[in-house]
Amino acid sequence: MFTIIQNGSLHPSGGRIYISVLILNLETFAASGPIPPLTLSRQPESMSQVIVTSTSRLFPDELSSTPSRTVSLSISDSSLGSSGPEAAALWAFEGQGDLALTLTPAHLRTSLIQTLNAYPHWAGQLRYTKYVAGGIHTSRSRRLEVVYGTPTDPGVEFVVASCDSNVSAVFPSLEQRSSGLGASDTSALGVDKFLPSTPGLASHSGGDFAGLPSMIVQVTTFKYGGAVIALKSSHPLADAHALTTFVNDWAAVHRALVQNLPPPNLESGFLPASLDEAASGDIDAPSTDPDILKIVHELPIYRYDYWASADGSPAPELSKIPPHLASIADTLELGPPLPWKEWDFQAPVSNYLLHFSAEELAHIWMAASSPGETISHLDALQAHIWSLLIRARIPEPPDEEFYLHTIIGLRTRVDPPLSPRMLGSPVLPARVRGTRSTSLAHLARRIRAAVAAYTPRRIGAALHQMAFDIDARRMLPVFYGRRNTIFTAWTRIGMYEMDFGGGRPYYAQGVMPMLDGLVQIMEAMPASFTGGNWYQDGATVSLTLATEVIQRMLKDPLLRKYREL
Repeated sequence: MFTIIQNGSLHPSGGRIYISVLILNLETFAASGPIPPLTLSRQPESMSQVIVTSTSRLFPDELSSTPSRTVSLSISDSSLGSSGPEAAALWAFEGQGDLALTLTPAHLRTSLIQTLNAYPHWAGQLRYTKYVAGGIHTSRSRRLEVVYGTPTDPGVEFVVASCDSNVSAVFPSLEQRSSGLGASDTSALGVDKFLPSTPGLASHSGGDFAGLPSMIVQVTTFKYGGAVIALKSSHPLADAHALTTFVNDWAAVHRALVQNLPPPNLESGFLPASLDEAASGDIDAPSTDPDILKIVHELPIYRYDYWASADGSPAPELSKIPPHLASIADTLELGPPLPWKEWDFQAPVSNYLLHFSAEELAHIWMAASSPGETISHLDALQAHIWSLLIRARIPEPPDEEFYLHTIIGLRTRVDPPLSPRMLGSPVLPARVRGTRSTSLAHLARRIRAAVAAYTPRRIGAALHQMAFDIDARRMLPVFYGRRNTIFTAWTRIGMYEMDFGGGRPYYAQGVMPMLDGLVQIMEAMPASFTGGNWYQDGATVSLTLATEVIQRMLKDPLLRKYREL
C-alpha cells in the first residue's frame, strides 16, 4: 500500500508540474516449497529500504520553440501495444571514482531534460485517434497517436529516491551470479522498489491515457555510494531496442555535461510511418486484398480474439465489442478465444536470472545442431530453456503441445530496412510448437524455421492484415500461462554500454512484468567492449514463471547438462 501527498504548480509553458511524496509500505512474499540453498548462487545479504523523496514532471527545455504535433503510431505499435503494458529496465552503477560526483539526481535531471529535446514525444500525451467509420488506417478503431508540444503535455515522471545500503549489497555481482548453480533469485531483490508503481503509464492495454506519462524514470542513490537508473515506457512507444537507444543517448548527453563538452547532436528516430510504408498493398483502401491475406498464412503467427474470450476472463470489459462498433457485431466471425483456464492468476510468480558461460553456450549449440542445418546460438539456447520449461510444466498427456512465441524485430527485416534508431515497437511474434518428446535439435530447427519465415514479403502481408483489423486491441498474438511462453532477446542493444561519465554499469536487467510465461535473454556482462559475438562472454536468462515451475527447472539435472562435457 502507499500514501501519496501531492501538490501542483504551473509549468512555465502553462502545463502543470506535479511534485509528490510517496510513503511506501513494502510487503514480501515467501516462496512455496524451499529450494536447497546450496544449489543457488549467493544472494544479496539483506533487503534494503528504498525511500522515494520526490517526484516531478520533466519537459524538453526547448518546449516553447517546439510546435505542437500529433503523430499517429505505426501499425505494429497500435496492434501489439495490448500484448504488454510497458518496456522497463534498470542499470546499477557503483559509486567509485568520478561516478560519485557525476551521477547525482541534479545532474541527471538536467541531462535528461536536454535529451528530451530530441525525444519530445516522450513528454507528450498518448491517446486513441478519433474513430472514423470507413476512414484510413490511422483512424480505425483504437489506433494510437501521441500529441506533444502543448501546454497540457503530461511530461516524463522523474522520481528521486535513496537506499540505505550500497549497490553490491543489493545486486549480485557477476561472480555471484555465475557461482553454484548460476541462478539468482531476483524476486528477493525487490526490483519493483526501483521502478515506482504510481502513477500508472499511459496504457493501450487498459485504455487509460489522460494525464498519464508515457515514460517514468527513477534515480536511486545509495548511502555508501552508487546509483540505480531505472526506466519504464509505454510499450507502443518503445521496445527494448528503443529504450536502450534513448538511455545511451541520455548517457552521452550526461557525459558531455559533466565534462564541460559540447552536447552531442542527437538524431530523432521517431518516424512511425516508416514502418507502415513496409505494409503490402493499399492499407487505406476500404477493404483488405484477399491475395495478400493468403500470404499471411505462410507465417507462424497466431491471433487470439479478445472478443471471443469473455469466459474466464479477469478483465471481461476487454472482451466486449466497443459501443461505436456495435452495429457490426452480428456480422463478425470470431477467432480462437484466449485460454484463460490455462493461466492460474493466483499462483505465486518468481523471477530468476540464470547465467550461462560462453563454453556452456557452445556445448548447447553443438548439441542442438544437426548435419546440414544452420541454427544460431540464440536458437539453441531458446530450445534448451524451452525443453526444460516443458518438462517443468509436467505435460498431461505426455504428448501435450506447448507454444513458444519468440519476438522478432522488424527493423532489419523489412525492405528497405528501417533506421537502427527507429523508435516504437516494430516487432512481431513467431509461434513454435513443441512437446516433451521433441528433441533439442528439433526444437532448435523449428525455432530457426519460424524466424526465417519472416521475409519482407510476408511481413508486409502481416502488416496489411493488421492495418485492417476492425479494432487494434482485439487480436492478441501471444499469451501467458501454462502452455504459452513468450521469449524475447535483448541482445546487441547495448545493455552494458551505458556510461554516464563514471564507467559502465555493475549490473543491468530488463524488468519483466510478474506474469507466468516470460523468458528474456541478453548478454552477460562483457569482459571487454571490443566487439564480437553477443554470446562471447556468456548469456543471462531471465525467467518470470510460476514459482513452482522455476523450482522444478532448477532441480532438473538437465539444466546444467552442458556446463562441462
